[in-house]
Amino acid sequence: MKKNIWLVAGIVGVLFGSFPLNSQEGFSMSSRRGGGVSIVIGSQPNFIDLPDQGFSVSVGSPYDIINYDNRYYIYQDGSWYNSRDYRGPWVVIRENRLPDRIRRHRPEDIRRYRDAESQRRGSFNHQNQRNDDNRR
Repeated sequence: MKKNIWLVAGIVGVLFGSFPLNSQEGFSMSSRRGGGVSIVIGSQPNFIDLPDQGFSVSVGSPYDIINYDNRYYIYQDGSWYNSRDYRGPWVVIRENRLPDRIRRHRPEDIRRYRDAESQRRGSFNHQNQRNDDNRR
């Protein structure tokens, strides 16, 4: 009986231990010993270009990921991180070390720009689809 309980507990532990906390479609963030942060992004994020700002921002991601000048930047829990690859490794970057194009915008403004551009493109694409349907 005790053996079965330990077996079930072990299986449950393996199952729960294999799923990252706070995950959404292959994304997770966890604290590491020593105060560091491990950011895991399992699949390439989709980005929308913000031409007025000069960089791209992720859509459909739980993180605010910015792509600028062949680097990735994430704003999470009050800190900025950067990496050369969306899969990491991610390192903390001081706000004064961010590129000017990013630093001059507050994170909430970047989200607002992203949402407005995404909505504009969605409306534009929807309008084009209706026009194409009317021509047939």
